[in-house]
Amino acid sequence: MQPYRFAEHPLGNWVQAAAIGNAPRSSAACFVIGNTAYVGLGYNESLTQPGRLRDFWAFTVETGWTQVEDFPGEPRSNAAAFAIGNNGYVGIGWDGFRVFQDFYCYDPAAHRWTRKADFHDPRYDAVGFGLQGKGYIGTGYNAYSRNDFYAYDPAADTWTLAPGTSGNFSKRRGAVALVYKDKAYIVTGSNNGAMVRDMWSFDPSQAAPWHALANITNTDPATWDDDYTDIQRELGTAFINGDKAFLTTGSNGTMQTSTWSYDFAGDRWSRRTAYPRSPRTGAVSFTLGGLSFVGSGFSGSNATFDDFDQFQPNTPFNANDF
Repeated sequence: MQPYRFAEHPLGNWVQAAAIGNAPRSSAACFVIGNTAYVGLGYNESLTQPGRLRDFWAFTVETGWTQVEDFPGEPRSNAAAFAIGNNGYVGIGWDGFRVFQDFYCYDPAAHRWTRKADFHDPRYDAVGFGLQGKGYIGTGYNAYSRNDFYAYDPAADTWTLAPGTSGNFSKRRGAVALVYKDKAYIVTGSNNGAMVRDMWSFDPSQAAPWHALANITNTDPATWDDDYTDIQRELGTAFINGDKAFLTTGSNGTMQTSTWSYDFAGDRWSRRTAYPRSPRTGAVSFTLGGLSFVGSGFSGSNATFDDFDQFQPNTPFNANDF
């Protein structure tokens, strides 16, 4: 495990939270509707091959974890998910052998999954997000890494190529996507075994929807990015809390515990307290009512996790809290 560097960067506290029910898992799917997070699917190395799950769990701060209806498709990991309005959407992914393109909608009020139009093509390690009334899935891997994005219209149940995606940014797999003030942000991931360094914002209401942001490694002659030594990674997890984004876990050839905060207004990254548990890839994260949670994942040593922790971005680290 990497050193925490608490003395240098003490801001950001980690507090133990409730573990997810049933099996530990990595590379799960996650979406948020209102004050409820939904986490399901994923990989568990102790299951009979192909070692994938299909169960889904709902989490609220008040009630903890409650199992909901199982995903109706084949068990899988590395799927993509997003929410539009009061519904969650989950699809694609793989089971270690087969790569999927099927796609489903979950209605929590009706406790029902419904199959929807298949995604454009099979892939996994893609990102998904809901933005301005539509859903988006893009990047990912199937034989090679991708850099295209497709928009889902829930009223028409159709997928169309998102505007301006061709050739704009690096192909990648295992990236993260964030939505803040009606824009999406795409960062991290790998291509051909190398960590990508470019970061982009996406606003489909604009004529030129993609906008390049500062790189996440030390590429500027000035000194402001000299500490950007370990932001690059794949299969990390990211979440929004207040006016900042936070990135943690993942791997850049070495399992990461470093945690970084992104300032949208200044387009700059700064360190926060490192993740205090075992380094891992394939964790998930979400924010409910101003409270952010990170958990699950895979250690790379044939071990998956069910633990979750709350991250308090503006509180000094307290080792007694986890």
